[in-house]
Amino acid sequence: MAGLPPRSAPFTAPKGGLARTLRRSAPLLVMLAALSACASPERKAYNAALERARTDPGLCEPERYSASGAYQPLISQAWQKAHSTAGADAQNNAIPEGTTPVMTVSNLAPTPAVNIPPYSQRACHMTVQAPGQAPETGFLTVVYYTHNGKVDTSLARWNSDSFISQYYDELKAKLRSGVDMNNPTLKACMEHYPAIDPKSIAPAMQQAAVSLRAMLVRRCLANHAALQNLYQDMYFIHR
Repeated sequence: MAGLPPRSAPFTAPKGGLARTLRRSAPLLVMLAALSACASPERKAYNAALERARTDPGLCEPERYSASGAYQPLISQAWQKAHSTAGADAQNNAIPEGTTPVMTVSNLAPTPAVNIPPYSQRACHMTVQAPGQAPETGFLTVVYYTHNGKVDTSLARWNSDSFISQYYDELKAKLRSGVDMNNPTLKACMEHYPAIDPKSIAPAMQQAAVSLRAMLVRRCLANHAALQNLYQDMYFIHR
């Protein structure tokens, strides 16, 4: 299934709770907001493509993925993040400007869109090849979470067919070992991305919605972990 969350390191909740960590990190949040306002041309192109992909009927058309196509920024950054040692859940700004490869894209095919408010997802199955790398077949997926009539979270992901099979094997092992539902950060992320009413949609759509929510919750956990690490780094540098 498209839109599956990649692996990431286990998250350890900060001592003192999420609220205390976020209060201490308030100056860093302001700093990060200022940095985002100075986004590079590459970042602006990625954001524009992600916004367009939510409704564009030509999302899976080959010309959109040419070297100068509208969605080349999506597949190139999604592919690079999927192959990054930092993991695909890393902060968006983890990819330096000018380092994303130009991908060759072929064999595109659309997959059914998922629209279960507040979640929506669109995906294309395709074959991609980075310069000097073997071709991969998989899914480019764009995911959106809408809150109060506006897009709250959006992201593009690349998941190869082989990774999806591996992911499901590892997920089964994790479920057998259990999940710490008392983790305060996990609780906060799950509250931000609420579950849908299971009685309101068909079982197949319920499964898609659960997959979407799980991806966004994992992204939320990874972002909180990155923010905590940044705060700790700044603390030791300036103490």
